[in-house]
Amino acid sequence: MQIGDTLQLNLFTHVNVTDANRMAQFFHATLQQSTVDLAIRGPILTRLGSLWYMRLRINRVVPMDGMKGVQNATLVSMSLPADHPQGGIVMSGLALLNNPSRTVSIKMDAITFGIYLPSVAHPEVDQFKIAEMSCPELNLEAGKSSQVALSGRLFHLDDWILSEKGKTSSFGSGSEKQLLLGRLLSRFIQGQDSTIQVRALSKDPNLPPWLVEAFKSIVLDMAFPGSPAQDFIRVLDMNQLEFGFSDNQESAMLSGRMSSELQLPPNVTFPIKILQMKPTAWLRTPEGQDMALLEIPDFLPTKSQQDGNALEVQVDMKDRPLRIVANHLDDFYQFLNTSFTKEWIELGIAGEAHAVVECGLGTFELGPIPFNVITRQRGLGGLISVPPVLESLDVVDSTEHSLTVKATLVLWNPSNISADLGDLSFLWSYEGYLIGMASVPQLQLHAGNNTIECIGMMDPSIHCLRKHDKTCDPELAKNASREFISKYISGDNSTSIDVLGYPGSTHIPLLQPMMSAFSISSGLPAIEDDFLISTTMYLLSKTIVLELKNPLDTVITVLYINGTASYKDEPLGHINIDFEHDIASPKPILIPANDHQNETSGYVKTPRLPVTFELSSVGYEALWKALGGSLEVDVSCHIKAKVGSMLMWVDFAKDGMQSEVRKGF
Repeated sequence: MQIGDTLQLNLFTHVNVTDANRMAQFFHATLQQSTVDLAIRGPILTRLGSLWYMRLRINRVVPMDGMKGVQNATLVSMSLPADHPQGGIVMSGLALLNNPSRTVSIKMDAITFGIYLPSVAHPEVDQFKIAEMSCPELNLEAGKSSQVALSGRLFHLDDWILSEKGKTSSFGSGSEKQLLLGRLLSRFIQGQDSTIQVRALSKDPNLPPWLVEAFKSIVLDMAFPGSPAQDFIRVLDMNQLEFGFSDNQESAMLSGRMSSELQLPPNVTFPIKILQMKPTAWLRTPEGQDMALLEIPDFLPTKSQQDGNALEVQVDMKDRPLRIVANHLDDFYQFLNTSFTKEWIELGIAGEAHAVVECGLGTFELGPIPFNVITRQRGLGGLISVPPVLESLDVVDSTEHSLTVKATLVLWNPSNISADLGDLSFLWSYEGYLIGMASVPQLQLHAGNNTIECIGMMDPSIHCLRKHDKTCDPELAKNASREFISKYISGDNSTSIDVLGYPGSTHIPLLQPMMSAFSISSGLPAIEDDFLISTTMYLLSKTIVLELKNPLDTVITVLYINGTASYKDEPLGHINIDFEHDIASPKPILIPANDHQNETSGYVKTPRLPVTFELSSVGYEALWKALGGSLEVDVSCHIKAKVGSMLMWVDFAKDGMQSEVRKGF
């Protein structure tokens, strides 16, 4: 080595601390500053050949890179897998620490870090200690980045400690802690970072005091990393819906169940229970237009079930206001109409939810948690997916121009939508002619089967009244009404009647567009017994006895009858009696009202009525052959009758009726 050459010395030595305070100051400076001066003073023992000399002395100040507070540190990931046996939640994560110093490396055994959240009231000075994490070994090589595995515990709320201006003072306010924890976890599960403070703690009793003091200077402002980004509320559905409508055009009442599937991030699997939820939801068109706001001002009880990181939550609500957006009233009309007419509908639901949760951390509030989904709902399908059934139809009163009718209609609602529709009225139409109308007081439509009692008026004069057409022929509607009643009395339940809505069907403004388009059809109900039960023909006296059964709960008076009996399309005989005007004829046939209490209700047996036989027909020969027994005949009658007080013509037909045949007078 020549004079003037530079000599590099690699020294491995133990440091004997003679002044703990100065050593703490030096180590603190090394950790925090960008550069730090190291003074080296004293002799260096050198050897020349086989001789030792101590004549070289050093007295130099050497600048070296500091670690700049290790500020370039990042929490890469964080997981909350399970409850901790000491309370709280297990935490595990990975940190990336960069040592900016080209000179100083640090290697030491287990070190513990405290995690702090700024308080709400004085975030610049007050911090809550919420967790501790440690690593089994810390190795920060000069000029390199190091990954550090961390594990520890996120404290239960009761274990949070408030540090005021760096001094531990109290456990802090319970409500403030709940608010902070709710914010932290709400952001965490939604993939959003939160600002925390990380401090090195002196947990190892073997550490020298000067090192403990130095490590207290490590205070890192870091991001608490959010979970992998995803929608927390994955599925949201509204079912068992029950709408309550009133005269208010701006709102309706809504009851039902809101079901949701919450998907916790894959790094959050600790047990959690949803106790209460407060959603604020906008109902939207499938195109995303807000049309109504569901207002729920209070937290509602929930039922929740957890399976791994999936949570199923149900919230039942009762009579919550649904406020219609003023400039989107037409969209809401369309939603109601589509709900009624379509088998399936799409409904957008967007908003945010707050939830009160219970877990190993305590009880606190999460939120706001946004959601925006499109659900597929079962519609009413026009109430025709199962054909409507007119179970009964009965005349309970009458005037000279109309019949008061009581009807029972069964409708199947395939959806989960129920509605309180208020008072409704409908028109009855047969073969395109209006023959009456009916009203239903306070109709409540439920999911599944609905048995609806209605009171109606059968009056064909309303056809022309509602047409507002001077050329309207009232006889056409009268004929349709006569045909309808004739087929009902004849037991022809293959005929259908249409039930129609109209603009005046409801006084509720929100329902008027939907009810105006209402239309269903139903077949006629089967009558208990045939109107004409049987006949007995007396050949020698040329008479016939009729056994009649009134299907209605009002008196039928037969004033005129013109009928024909046939056998295999060959006429047997005729009956033609005008009970009103023929002096020799019996009195009009009075058929009592049928109260449906017993088999004899509404039954009458006529006196013998004159009949004209077709003596030369094949049918008449069959009559003689059937003498003492019975013969299957077809009957058709044209009858003038009073149904209650209303006079009408009725046609009756029956094929395959057994008629007894007797010889006597």
